Amino acid sequence: MPVILWTILAVLAVFGILWIAVQRAQRRLPPLTLDAGETLTPTALQQSTRGTLIACLALAVCSGGIVLTHGAQAFWDIDRVRLWVTALNVAILGVFAVHSARVGRWVTRDDGTLDERDRSILATAAAGQGPALLVTLAAWTIGLTEAFHVVGTVPTYYLYLVFWSCLIVNVLAALAGVMLGYRRS
Repeated sequence: MPVILWTILAVLAVFGILWIAVQRAQRRLPPLTLDAGETLTPTALQQSTRGTLIACLALAVCSGGIVLTHGAQAFWDIDRVRLWVTALNVAILGVFAVHSARVGRWVTRDDGTLDERDRSILATAAAGQGPALLVTLAAWTIGLTEAFHVVGTVPTYYLYLVFWSCLIVNVLAALAGVMLGYRRS
């Protein structure tokens, strides 16, 4: 099976494991009581996380699309390809850093920006990050081992792709954990 298919399977498995981990973490949250027909308005944390997740996903899709289009070897050999992918990945980290700094300021303030529901969701949102990283690393390990079993060595340019994919999966899992926390019934 080509390495790219293993990567796609890893991403799907990451979100599946993230969903399971968040579901388990949500069992520890206080019960949400609403009257029939009553809905909650999106909080500042929810709106900020949604925008950040959309921006990070868009950048990650562009980055992955470039690697898929040109191939892993071109990522290593062609500076323009490597620099674009790196710039997109650094942009993901920048967007996430701005979001994290904003949320960090909200956590330290006591002005009502974050309520107890937001704080409990933040406390459990990271539950899926570890499993997401393990699945990503397992998929890369299995995929690369199968792809290069005959040769006996994995080309070094895949190490960069493994590093960036783990970093981006960690960011996306953190954001998805917050968004999934708001989806509980």
